[in-house]
Amino acid sequence: MERISNPTVLDIIKSSTELLVKKNITNPRLNVELMLCEVLDCDRVKLYLDFEKPLTKNELDLYREWFKRRLNHEPLQYITGHAYFYGYRFKVNEHVLIPRQETEILVEKVIEDIKNNPKDNLSILEIGTGSGCISIALGKKLDELEMKYNIVAIDISKDALDVAAYNLEKIEGSNEKISFVEKDIFEIDTFNKDIDYIVSNPPYIPYTEFEGLNEEVNKYEPTISLTDYKDGLTFYRKILGLYSSPVITGKLFFEIAYNQKKNLENLLKDFPNITGKFFKDYSDNDRVLEVSK
Repeated sequence: MERISNPTVLDIIKSSTELLVKKNITNPRLNVELMLCEVLDCDRVKLYLDFEKPLTKNELDLYREWFKRRLNHEPLQYITGHAYFYGYRFKVNEHVLIPRQETEILVEKVIEDIKNNPKDNLSILEIGTGSGCISIALGKKLDELEMKYNIVAIDISKDALDVAAYNLEKIEGSNEKISFVEKDIFEIDTFNKDIDYIVSNPPYIPYTEFEGLNEEVNKYEPTISLTDYKDGLTFYRKILGLYSSPVITGKLFFEIAYNQKKNLENLLKDFPNITGKFFKDYSDNDRVLEVSK
C-alpha cells in the first residue's frame, strides 16, 4: 500500500484496491471497504460519509497488518475473525471451514421438511459441525417455530468444537438443547434409532481436485474439512451405511458438491432400502441430497 502521510479513507481505498487487483483478489474494493469498516467500527454508509477522514496511527497500523495478510490471499473472514451465516455472525478461524451461503440451502431444506412433518421433541444429529453454524441456525429457526428439539453436533476436532461452543454462547446464550461432542464418525457403529434428522456437510472434495482449488481455500482452510484424501465419497459411504440400518426411520440431509450428483446416484444403488432426492442452490447447482426410506 502506498505510503501517504496521514492518508484518508479514500486514499486507502484507492491505493489498496489497485494492489488487490494486481493480486487477482476477487471484489478488491469491497474487500478494502469491509476491512476499513472493521478497523473503524462503522458500516459502509458511514465509511462513505467519512471519505476525507484520516486514520489514526493505531487504525492505520491495524489496517496495514490486515491488508498485508489479504495480499497473501488469506481469506477476509479469517482476518476479521467472523463470517455471516443465516443472518448470524459466527466466529471463524483456521480451525473451521468458512460458512458458505450455499450451505444455507441445507438448513432451509431441513426446516422445510420439519414444517411439513411436524413432530414433538425432535432429535437431530449433525456430523462434522465445524463452527457450529448449521446446528445453531437450525436451533434458532426451531425456537422461532416454538418446537421442542435436541441437537447433538459432533466433530473430530476439539479446536473446531471450541469455536462452535463460543458461537453458541454468543448467538444463543445458554441453550442446553444443543450439545457439541468430540467424536469421529468412523468410530461410530450405529446411530440412535430415535434420531429424526441426520444433517451433514462432510469433506467432499476429491483429493485429486484439492490442489487445484483457489489458494484462499487450499492454503488456509482446514484440509480435513474439505477433502477425505480419497474420492470425495468416503463420508457419504460411511454415513449412508449407518443410516441404511433397518432401525433408523428418520431422514438424512447432505450438502454435496455441484458435480457429485451422478456419483451419489450410483452410490445410493448400493443401499436398496433408501432413496435420494436432489435439490439445487440459488446458482442452479446441485447442492443438497435428501435421503429417506
